[in-house]
Amino acid sequence: KNDSVIRDAVLREMDRGGQVYYLYNKVDTIDQKVSKLQELIPEASIGYVHGQMSEIQLENTLLDFIEGQYDILVTTTIIETGVDIPNANTLFIENADHMGLSTLYQL
Repeated sequence: KNDSVIRDAVLREMDRGGQVYYLYNKVDTIDQKVSKLQELIPEASIGYVHGQMSEIQLENTLLDFIEGQYDILVTTTIIETGVDIPNANTLFIENADHMGLSTLYQL
């Protein structure tokens, strides 16, 4: 059921030209999450960022997202550090119950 909600919401955003953040706070399996999302929504282009990437990789991926090269950005809580992308209006948070209120508030 959650998969269909995610798919529908992402496709709605894509239809209106919007983008989606998908917060997934496990660096060691983030690539697997990207693969699962790609299977779920094959028509979406998906990038990802996390704090263990080099600054250059991180910056390039964020710039690509800002420029619209990705429909979905899978990210760790690194986005709470003030990355504002006006076109990204939807945020999914996987396992939000594992985060503190202050972290959720900053997102």
